[in-house]
Amino acid sequence: MSGLSTLKRRGVPQKRSAYAAIALLCVLAVPLLAGCGGSRGLGSDIFGDSASGPVLATPAPSAPATPPPATQGPLSTVPAAPSLIPPSVRAPGGQVRIAILLPLSGPEARIGQALLNAAQLALFDVADADFQLRPYDTGADPMEAGAVAQQALADGAEIILGPLFAAATTAVAPYAHQAGVPVLSFSNDEAVADQGVFVLGFLPRDQVARVVRYATAQGIVRYAALAPDTPYGRSVTRALQETAQEAGATTVRATLYNPGTGDFTQIARQFADYDQRKRALASDKARLAGRDDEASRRALARLERMETVEELPYQAVLLPDAGQRLRSLAPMLAYFDVDNRKVRMLGTTLWDDASIAGEPTLGGGWYAAPSADMRATFENRYQQAFGARPPLVAGLAYDATALVALLARDRDQPDFSLETLTSPEGFAGVNGIFRLKPDGLNERGLAVYEIGDGQRRVIDPAPQSFQPLIN
Repeated sequence: MSGLSTLKRRGVPQKRSAYAAIALLCVLAVPLLAGCGGSRGLGSDIFGDSASGPVLATPAPSAPATPPPATQGPLSTVPAAPSLIPPSVRAPGGQVRIAILLPLSGPEARIGQALLNAAQLALFDVADADFQLRPYDTGADPMEAGAVAQQALADGAEIILGPLFAAATTAVAPYAHQAGVPVLSFSNDEAVADQGVFVLGFLPRDQVARVVRYATAQGIVRYAALAPDTPYGRSVTRALQETAQEAGATTVRATLYNPGTGDFTQIARQFADYDQRKRALASDKARLAGRDDEASRRALARLERMETVEELPYQAVLLPDAGQRLRSLAPMLAYFDVDNRKVRMLGTTLWDDASIAGEPTLGGGWYAAPSADMRATFENRYQQAFGARPPLVAGLAYDATALVALLARDRDQPDFSLETLTSPEGFAGVNGIFRLKPDGLNERGLAVYEIGDGQRRVIDPAPQSFQPLIN
């Protein structure tokens, strides 16, 4: 069965029906490392030694970094690109050339290699024999990405996958704009998104919107945020304020803390209004202590078992942090009587971690993330092929490669137009459904998870279609 015939369609208009979705039925239905068009393993063909299959070209050497002049360019945030050598023209029916820009050397080489590994899997699952994926090493210097983008365009790249980081994407953007070549960056920084420059990463605003809309539907209408004072923390806090307002709810408190702090005692104490609530308790106990009736004695006995009185002004707290910081902060909130049985803890995809699920003071907390069920098959195949579990970001490289390989099947006229890339019906990938928006951002179908007792369970499944969102 051909790869194209196994692809699930998602109602794309008839003129683009062949481009309907990535939908990874190929991944689910074929043996490990078999391509949808045959049964080739990851042998010499993947490095271009045979003309029988899709090609992963030998990585191009990094060009010397030559920063463009700092003048106003196609994007207001990036310098202008100097004139480029026009990309070579592909003969009708010739090879479709795709560039993938990754940090294959330097401190992030491990992540870069994982992305390239995932792209190789997609290459054999979806691509045909005339699809050439050419890796370029962006190294550790963001400006290197601009230099290798020039080389990729001169080599005839018709679309650029990557780079991984925002700064590198900013360096690539002016060259891609001038050449009229789309960029599918693996960054999650909204600031680098632009028409023709798409960010495929998991956007904090989508995660916050998903979990807050779900929580509001459950009756939670007063929110607070306790976030690190970082670009990520500030972005998440803004997303909470915007989403809550759109949902008819309120953000009653937003507190940022120094991410370098090692002691959350005062931060948690103030956020919990602990001293005020403790004083209120003492006042109530003093008032009841002077009374001799049975009701007052029972009320006083109940107060003796309490830490504080007065309700907190918020019903849910968004904690967009991870690792040891979160495992230190959450117990300190509980110590100052922010009870997770009364106040719902909310998180982002950073919570998609077994160590977070095992923290008792976060029990019952909710967060939004891609569907683990849809990702499991890809992760298992990746581990069998490469001997390690892939990082979450690796799925972005698989999806991007599979998408452009599908769009390249018409070799006489591959459709990498912005109209096709931003199809409102979207695409289905290893992390669920997603669609690219004309402003360069993306939208994903996320699931809502609840954590507790070391487990993560889905309480609201990821949508299978964007249809309800566009009717």
